[in-house]
Amino acid sequence: MKKTILIGVILMIFGVGQVFAASADHSMGRMLRHGTVDGYGFMYHVLDMAERNVMMKGMEEMDMPGMSKSPDITNHLMVYINDPGGKSVSGKIGFSITGPDGKEQKTLTMGMHDSYGADVSFKERGIYKIKTKAVIGEKTLLDEFSYEVK
Repeated sequence: MKKTILIGVILMIFGVGQVFAASADHSMGRMLRHGTVDGYGFMYHVLDMAERNVMMKGMEEMDMPGMSKSPDITNHLMVYINDPGGKSVSGKIGFSITGPDGKEQKTLTMGMHDSYGADVSFKERGIYKIKTKAVIGEKTLLDEFSYEVK
């Protein structure tokens, strides 16, 4: 039993290391936007479900903010946030996404080595309004942009 648990822990650590290495590579997915809010850099990427599943390999059974088992999920939205000096920040990050049909999705994100991400649904064609709220220490940053699904 102890040997089985030890092997499971080793495999989980190895999987988490792969996720951290993959998420540190800003080439994951497709870049949607790069902008600034009060000197902080925001860089957004969207992953399809195949890319998301590779990134999350070995962590499927973990319950984490921003992760969903809903069949409506089509993508994984990630944001990298850097302070005015270029260093990655840590904080609480959430997305509010309004679809072309007017329906709103709200989700907290999961932090993973320099980025924050959540599973989202971009099922309908049209323009999505994406709002990000980042609470970094005592500072609250709000970002907003549109993304078109063709």
